[in-house]
Amino acid sequence: MPLWPVHRAVHCRALIAAAAGVAATACGAAQPFPAPAAPAATAAADRAAVPTADAAPSAASYTGPVAPLTGLPAAGTAAAARPAVALTVAGADPRGLSHADVVFEEISHPVRYIAVFQSQLPPAVGPITSTLPTDGMTLSVLHPLIGYSGGTPSFIEVLDATKVIDAGYPAHASLYRSGPAGVTAAPGRMVRAARDTAPPELFPYRGAGLGSGNELASRGVWHPATVAVHIPGEPTQVWSFEPRRDRWLLTRGGPRLRVANVIVQRVRFKTVYLSRRYHLTTGSARVIGKGSAVVFSGVQGAGAQPSQGGLAASGTWRKPGLRDVTNYLDGNGLPMYLEPGPTWVVLAPQGTRVQTSGAPR
Repeated sequence: MPLWPVHRAVHCRALIAAAAGVAATACGAAQPFPAPAAPAATAAADRAAVPTADAAPSAASYTGPVAPLTGLPAAGTAAAARPAVALTVAGADPRGLSHADVVFEEISHPVRYIAVFQSQLPPAVGPITSTLPTDGMTLSVLHPLIGYSGGTPSFIEVLDATKVIDAGYPAHASLYRSGPAGVTAAPGRMVRAARDTAPPELFPYRGAGLGSGNELASRGVWHPATVAVHIPGEPTQVWSFEPRRDRWLLTRGGPRLRVANVIVQRVRFKTVYLSRRYHLTTGSARVIGKGSAVVFSGVQGAGAQPSQGGLAASGTWRKPGLRDVTNYLDGNGLPMYLEPGPTWVVLAPQGTRVQTSGAPR
């Protein structure tokens, strides 16, 4: 099913209701890439200032180009129209994630970050890690160029069967840099080698036009100041709401960064082999289907005061197929409307508990 009918169907219901760090040496067949050179106009637009994750600019009255994966004003028409670059990252001290529009945190061993860049293109992101089956299932709807360090032949075959553009390190080493801290990649260099258009919108945002809501959810919203995510077998992840910035700050259990929205999405995990010979396995998130979710957001556009805390609501997620976006629905089955800005999605295993400092109002 195409993407936009999915979003539009959900928006129409709302209107009606309201009125693996192990890298293998093998790599599948890859597409050739042109030389990474950009026209002067595009390059100038890429260098233009863009809204950062620390700021929370208003998008309600803005009528210019919009970054599709954040809902924030884009640096220009060229920046809004460029394709997305997705990079798989792992390690205790990852670089560049604070510039990502969307990060999917997969609770595998080790923890992996599927970071998607479109509105901002940092000079270096890494350490780049190997691909897992989750990557294609999560990213196919965005048709990005994807960078990774390697993977088993079967994992790469699964990836290449989706709509992503394979730019893995084994076949495209010129797009990467190796150093003491591992392999890194520059999204700006990679995006100029891509042949595609901008990704579709992943989330509906508050104040983003016809059909957009002014609340995170139609019921069950509360105002937490801190969020603790207890993941089986992993350190507790703690997010704190910063009223002055209207942002959620990750203070423990991950890289220190700020985002507008945090989604804890409970999913099933499947055990996959990294090496059958050595009996090495890891978990791979299954993101097609449905399950429970808790969504945390900033307060901009919701009529609440930042001093009350951020916004939170429990609900469900639903992704019927590979080409569908994931819809996040509240207790009434209506879409949740996020604050424009970067979003962090925790793909958490069953048994994950979420505790907050606030109580449902």
